[in-house]
Parts: sequence; structure tokens; C-alpha cells
Amino acid sequence: MSADDRPPAYRTHNDRLTPREYTSPSEWARRASYLREHVLVSHGLMPLPEKTPLHPVVFDERAHEDYSVAKVYFESLPGFYVTGNLYRPIGPGPFPAVLLPHGHWTYGRLENTEVASIPGAAISLARQGFVAFTYDMVGYDDSRQVPHTFGGRREALWGLSLAGLQLWNGIRSLDFLESLAEVDKARLASGGASGGGTQTFLLAAVDDRVKVAVPVNMISLHMQGGCLCENPPLLRLDTNNVELGALTAPRPMLMVSASGDWTAETPRVEFPAMRRLFTLAGAPEDHLASIQVQAEHNFNKQSREALYTWLARWLQGAPADARVAEKPFRPDPLGDLLVFHERPLPEGAVTPEQLTAKWIAAAREQWARSDPRAWPTALVHSLGMELPEAASPSSPSAAPAPARSRTVVLATSDATLRPALVAAGFTVHPVDFSPFDAEAAAKIEHFATYNRTAASQRVADIVRALRQNPGAALVADGDAGPAGLLALAVAPASRAVIGVAGFDTSSDDAYLERLDIPGLRRAGGLQTAASMAALPIVVHDAGPRFDIRAAGMKVLAGRLASADVARALDER
Repeated sequence: MSADDRPPAYRTHNDRLTPREYTSPSEWARRASYLREHVLVSHGLMPLPEKTPLHPVVFDERAHEDYSVAKVYFESLPGFYVTGNLYRPIGPGPFPAVLLPHGHWTYGRLENTEVASIPGAAISLARQGFVAFTYDMVGYDDSRQVPHTFGGRREALWGLSLAGLQLWNGIRSLDFLESLAEVDKARLASGGASGGGTQTFLLAAVDDRVKVAVPVNMISLHMQGGCLCENPPLLRLDTNNVELGALTAPRPMLMVSASGDWTAETPRVEFPAMRRLFTLAGAPEDHLASIQVQAEHNFNKQSREALYTWLARWLQGAPADARVAEKPFRPDPLGDLLVFHERPLPEGAVTPEQLTAKWIAAAREQWARSDPRAWPTALVHSLGMELPEAASPSSPSAAPAPARSRTVVLATSDATLRPALVAAGFTVHPVDFSPFDAEAAAKIEHFATYNRTAASQRVADIVRALRQNPGAALVADGDAGPAGLLALAVAPASRAVIGVAGFDTSSDDAYLERLDIPGLRRAGGLQTAASMAALPIVVHDAGPRFDIRAAGMKVLAGRLASADVARALDER
């Protein structure tokens, strides 16, 4: 079997990865800025959705000798509820506050065993003078509007995912904490284990209100997170959890690992890699630390005590050598902590179908009324691209527009086009499309988190060909036509003739069939791409359902013959 005949090697969430090496603070700063944007885009949060009123309800507070606990629900999106428990110290405050996202424990935020206890952490923190908020992962405990399997290809087109909902819930949970009179807004933190660790470092990456982060048993270079809620499409196309975790820098982070899970190598592998990135970010040496617990995967007493000690140091001014021990605790019965136990969901609570419909409607409305400059960045990231260093989303080429040449980059299955272009005096460079093994791809969990879809790979191949041939024109049609329009948004060309084979720009089904690229419709799809492509473009074979307009673009309903394509290049 030749190299060309071998199926592509696709990445998985269990690959052993090696982080990139960065040579200067400025190089890492550019990469970190890109990655922060990329986290938001991959979670459907660029631009951020409108922060609608939370309408928080805090009720059934139970007073204990040295803390209190109440039930909480609020709307992160209209009709979509975050549910949890608020643990408060005795006294008026202001107190530092901590989010405690949970992992995939059987009882979620209410898990209380020797291996893991989220109520134990919250009770202990409240006794130590912290406000602590434990809240449900989507589909766990009281968060029963949407299952923990939520999402599909259509939702992905619009940037809607289980992971995105959870990251948005984290952002809105910070908003909720900030709304409490007893909370010191300048002293907010997040700490959680397993899937809660993933939520912690992703939240810290995109929201600098998190002043201290403690991801427990999660940052690994050979397992990036196994659940759908940790693997939104696009997130890790060319990155890993060490890079994403390092986006917390220069704010303090404690990496807690376990000897008996995928973080067993953290002290000698991931921690040194993280240290290099924290140093490049200008973080003092003591802003990053590592501690390993001799145990299986856990959020046990020793891991929790490491959390308390780190938070006390950075949010309460405790000495660096102080140690905070956990006192015995007894959580309230489950029925006294569940928010919707024996009570209905609030009126207006949405179903999964209604949530999707409302999300898409809100995205359309936001696209129509917001600054157009907000969308090119989202499009570039949905395509999995990085622009040249001197470029910007509104000006994709780092250099001045290339001079017109008699060179054509050709992306087509039409055998008549190349001879016609050669006869007209053009030098033709066909696009070398990468093979795509659909059968192998279908067997990989979270494929689009780590790999390009077939449509995304077509775009990347056309971009590569255009960058290799400065000044060339682009001729593309068939399935490569819409992909070519997307490529023009990020790669320089002198002019283009694009056949779109009647693409229906209003149809999610058309996108799923021919441009199945996560986040693409959330970013404005072909309209954003056309607006970014500052060059003369003839679009032909458009049909009645192709509704894209941009400066310099001429749209023809009928299909051009091969000889007419060559003439159109000369006319443009």
C-alpha cells in the first residue's frame, strides 16, 4: 500500500500529545489570544449571546451553626435554568466566592462518598469564609430540561452544544455570584474535579473574573476528556488541554492530579509544560503549583484540602505555608437540597426543541443587528484557520492584494474546465484534495472536536492552494464551489468564478449536505465569507435560493459554460 492509498490518520481524545514550543512571550501572547477566541467560537459564544435577566430565585435556606445552604435557580437563557445550592458563611461579608462545577459522578453536585464530595467541599468552604455555589451539569439532578446527550449536526452548525451550554452556565453563574450583596466581586474562583476540572479551566480561559482556578484530575496530554460535554466541535483541532489550561495565566492555578488516573504523569509531564507557558505569560513562579494525590480518580478529602489551601492563600491572604484541614461535615438530605424535588419546573421552561429554535432565532437576530466586524473572527475560527501574523479578519491577507496573473487555482470535477482555461492562456493548478475516510471518521468519538469535517477539509485544501499561488484566480464549482467562497474569506486571490450548483443559503439541510462545518451558520455562513472576500467574484449556477450579496460580487442564476468561465476571468 502506497502512502497515498493509506487512510488518513485522525486524532482522538486519547492520543498522546506534545505541546507546541513557544520561543518568546509575544509568540505565546498571540497564540493565547487566538485560543481564547477559539474556545468561545467552539462553544458557540462569539459573539457572546445577550445576557438576558437571570431572574434568580434563592429559597428554602437552611441555617446551620456555622453556615447556611439554600436552593437556587436562575435563567442563563430565557426559559433555560441553572440549578444548584448556595452555601454561605455566617455574617454580612463581603466574602470571596467559589464556583464548584461537578464531574460525572452518579449524584452530580450531590455526590457524597469517600471518593468525591461536592457538598463536603461547599460546606467546608462556607465554614472557612467563602460563598460557594454548586450547580448542575446539564442533564444532571435538577437540570432536567435537556439530557446530557444533547446536540446534533444541526445544532453544531449554529454553535449550540452541550459543552457550550455548560460554559455559558458557568459565565452566568459568575453573574449570579456578582449579584449577591455579600460577595466580593474582585475575589471569585472556580474549582472542580474531572468534568468539573474541564469546566474550571475553560471558564477561566474566557472569563478573567475567575481570579483563581483549581482544576482537579483533568489536565492531561494523553486524555483530553471523554464526555460530549467536554468535546464541543472545533475545540481541539490543533491544541490540547495544557495550552487551554495555560490561558488562566498569569492568574494563580493549582493543578491537582491523581496517581491512579490519566493525570498520573502530571508532575513530570504536564506541569513542566504548563510552567513554560505560565513563565511566557509573565506569571510569577508561585502562581502555578502541582500536587498529586495517591488515589484513583477522585475529589477526595486530600484533593479538597489542596483546594481550600490554595484558595485561602490567594483570596484570603493566608501564608504560603499554611494548610487548611477539612472538619467533619454532614450534608443535608437529598430532598432538602434538590431544587425541583416534588415541584414542577417554572412556567415557560423550554424543551430541547424549543431551546434549539430560540437559540437559532437569537443568533439570526444578533447577526442582523450587531457590528459586522464581530463575525469574521468567528468565521475564521469555525474554519479552523489561523490568519498570517499581520492579517486581521477584516483584511485576511497580510500583504497587499496580489497582482493579477494568468494563473488559476482550479477546484472542480468538470473535465472540460481545465482545457478551456489552458486554451485561453491560463496556467492551471488543480487543487490536490485530501482524502477523507468517512467510515474511519464515523468510528471516532467526538470526531469534529479534533479533526476537520470533509467540507472543512475541502476549504483548507483550497486555502492551501491559493496561498501557494499568490496572485492566482480561483475557479471552483460543484461541492468545491461553496467551499471556495469560504476559502476566499481567508486566502488571497485576484478574482474568482464560483459555481454553486443552486446552493440554498436559507437551508440548514443544504449546509449539512454540502458545507457541514460546525459553527458556520452561527458565524454568518457564506454571507460573512462573501463580505470578507474583497475581490471581484462571479457566482454562477446560483438558482433562486442563493441569497448572498457583497461588494464586487456578480450573481448569475444560470451556469456558465467552460469557455465563458475563462472569459469571465478576463472581464473581472
